[in-house]
Amino acid sequence: MLAIIGVLFVVLLLLGVPVGMILIMMSLVYVLFEPSILDMIFAQRLVVGTQSFPLIAVPLFILTGELMNISGISRRVMAFASVLTRKFWGRIALTNVALSTLLAGMSGSSNGDAAMQAKIMVPEMTRRGYPRGYSVALTAITSLIAPMIPPGIGLILFGFVTNVSIGQLFAGAILPGLMLAAMLMVQTWITARRNQWEPPETGAPEIPLGKAFLSALPAILLPVIIIVGIRGGVFTPAEAASVAVIYTALCVLAYREASFGQVFASLRSTVVSTSAILLILAASAAFSWILTFEQVPQSVARAMLDLTDNAGLMLLLVSLLLLIAGAFIDGTALILILGPIFLPVVTSLGVDPVHYGIIFVLMAHLGGVTPPVGTIMFATCSITRTPLSEFMRAIIPFIFSYMAFTIVIIFVPWFSLVLTGR
Repeated sequence: MLAIIGVLFVVLLLLGVPVGMILIMMSLVYVLFEPSILDMIFAQRLVVGTQSFPLIAVPLFILTGELMNISGISRRVMAFASVLTRKFWGRIALTNVALSTLLAGMSGSSNGDAAMQAKIMVPEMTRRGYPRGYSVALTAITSLIAPMIPPGIGLILFGFVTNVSIGQLFAGAILPGLMLAAMLMVQTWITARRNQWEPPETGAPEIPLGKAFLSALPAILLPVIIIVGIRGGVFTPAEAASVAVIYTALCVLAYREASFGQVFASLRSTVVSTSAILLILAASAAFSWILTFEQVPQSVARAMLDLTDNAGLMLLLVSLLLLIAGAFIDGTALILILGPIFLPVVTSLGVDPVHYGIIFVLMAHLGGVTPPVGTIMFATCSITRTPLSEFMRAIIPFIFSYMAFTIVIIFVPWFSLVLTGR
């Protein structure tokens, strides 16, 4: 039966069926042909998979990002990032990285960050002489910073399906997220310097640094409020999401740059994004239950432990599997399905669950920028009308550096655990 389901998965994936629908269809086929399982249980699992209080944080944080984008904060953050990078080679490219880092605390989603910056940054970079493929590749890879800076949606979902503290995951992801941004900035500067792209700016900036910082301060403060509030026990992650929405709504009212139509569009976009996530969540809950019924997690654990009993090598193996699977499956689905399966394997070798969660979220989204079905790759290329061949030539160096960074995080758990107090 599992072999039939596997063939069905490959066929549906090649036909371009959404991952959520694929999981539901595979689960349904299994239930129909497995007499020992009642149809009612399948329906119950679909519903139970979405019935959790912490999940309220997902649509609220998505709405936070949508409201921040229309409030005028994004433009102010970009101005601040431009002032910070004006004395370096590749000014606008560095601004691209800095903008993703500063806005990560608002969006929490790599797809949302990539779509927004593809419209804003890529046209400006190409106007200044950067190759289009490089501009799009940089925009795609910097969007992977968003899930690693609280309140990353991937961190919330990982904590939900594995019962790992979301607050601990938020704290643990801060330093790796900032290190990833720093690594990308150094690589971008080296590339710009070597190719003589956009020399440092001379003279006084159009906007003083202090004024630019104060304009961007509301966006910078948001992740700080969330982390301090959760770590200090002031509110739970779900309550933090509510605070974030109120905070951003006040920004919208204070700046008065958003129209009623934009607010309505933000609400509509939030509903659409949340619906897609909840569909995958419900489908993965039913499918994960079937895998457990077939004792797949136990079989996977035995097979992986037979390969190695070294914690670092095991995490490398998991990362490699995520890189391959991520080329075909969305990062959200990977977190919901594979996150709980590998958890007992790595913890049996002494790996801290928070450390494992940081690495898992880090690698689960990398497939979004790789062929054949990377969602971030297709989104940025379609928005900017960039051929995939140009994108692929430019993204390869970033993928190698990203994987090297992941290896560092794997073998130095301190980076993931120092702010958690574990």
